[in-house]
Amino acid sequence: MDRMMDSPWFLRIIALTLAVLLFVSVKTGEGTSSSTSGTQIDVLRDVPVEVYYDDENSVVTGVPETVTVNIEGPTQVVLSAKMMKDYKLFIDLRKLTYGEHRVAISSENFSDKLKVRIDPVYVDVNIEEKISKEFRVDPEMNEGLLAENYIVKSYEVEPKMVTITGAKSIINSIGYVKATIVGDPGITKSFDKEASVRVLDRDLNKLDVIVDPKQVQVKVNIEEHSKEVPIVLRQKGSPKQDVTINGLTTNVETIRLFGPRNILDRFNQLTVDVDISKLEKSGDLDVKLAIPDGVTRMSLDKIKVTADVTPAPVTEPPAESPPAEEETKEESVPTDSEKSFEQVAVEVRGLSDELASDFKTPTNGLVTVTAKGTREELDKINKSNIALYVEAQNAKVGENTFPIKMDAPTDVQWEMSASEVKITVKEA
Repeated sequence: MDRMMDSPWFLRIIALTLAVLLFVSVKTGEGTSSSTSGTQIDVLRDVPVEVYYDDENSVVTGVPETVTVNIEGPTQVVLSAKMMKDYKLFIDLRKLTYGEHRVAISSENFSDKLKVRIDPVYVDVNIEEKISKEFRVDPEMNEGLLAENYIVKSYEVEPKMVTITGAKSIINSIGYVKATIVGDPGITKSFDKEASVRVLDRDLNKLDVIVDPKQVQVKVNIEEHSKEVPIVLRQKGSPKQDVTINGLTTNVETIRLFGPRNILDRFNQLTVDVDISKLEKSGDLDVKLAIPDGVTRMSLDKIKVTADVTPAPVTEPPAESPPAEEETKEESVPTDSEKSFEQVAVEVRGLSDELASDFKTPTNGLVTVTAKGTREELDKINKSNIALYVEAQNAKVGENTFPIKMDAPTDVQWEMSASEVKITVKEA
């Protein structure tokens, strides 16, 4: 090693190597310094745009929320702009009139050493008059959330009206103002809930407007599926000897039945049996109502029935017996009389199970029937002996007219308050 250090060629080689390393080091330093002090291009993305306008009386549309800005300049200045973010982009519309305009996006607080290019340079804006108008809120709920056999009876909204503010053209395009109620499936009880107000156009597109208040309180009234049907009284049993049942009436015309839809569709009336075997005189009696099979409950559990009864005559011993011949003669003389039966129900026979019917006339399908004959013949007849019906095998959907047919004793003459019925037939 000492011999090598003493050699002049070895020293020359070492010196040359150091000179090369020093040259490379200097060149590398010069390149870095040039990059630092040279020109740089960068992109500023999602830069917000401010808008200056009369926001109390005007609404502006068409201004993008953010734009892209390209900056070019000295590296340190570019880096400083990106770090400090003290620049600003804006559009000044305060001197423009209502209508459509093409305007340039302006900038502030960028260094004079930077070249600034905004993308887009121009935007098309629309300046419109701001108006406010009151609208009624329509509540809605997906009825699929209800438990089986339950329905929405009604909605109550508070407040019923909201004030909507926006551009005149948008306010004029409002088609629906909805408060949509959401919840969990299986709802069986009424409830209150807060709902957000949505404003939609006629194509159900959401509109950009201001709503006051934004939320409303909605009460949803839930009840079991029900159907209102007329009450028809039917005599049950036989009257006591010499007691005549002239008729039964009630001041309760209809009753509401609750239960599954397929069960209630079978009911066109509720027939109430009234036991006449214990009646001796006219008066009122309470009749307990039996719940039909499949019906879960009824709006009433009993009704008051008024009975028109001719009691049995009081037998008193005659002061003097008339001659047998005269008595026989009087008994053989027939006496013409009449007897009326009110609210006799007309039965619809032969209607397909796929169809349902409602009476249009007479009301609820109830007819008054009058029998004419001798007192003896009439005393044998009561309401249970009468059956009124129509043959509806050929009924079609819509309004139909059928003659009323009768099954009743033939030893008296019969008259009805109506000779035909009009029924509306619809799909069940």
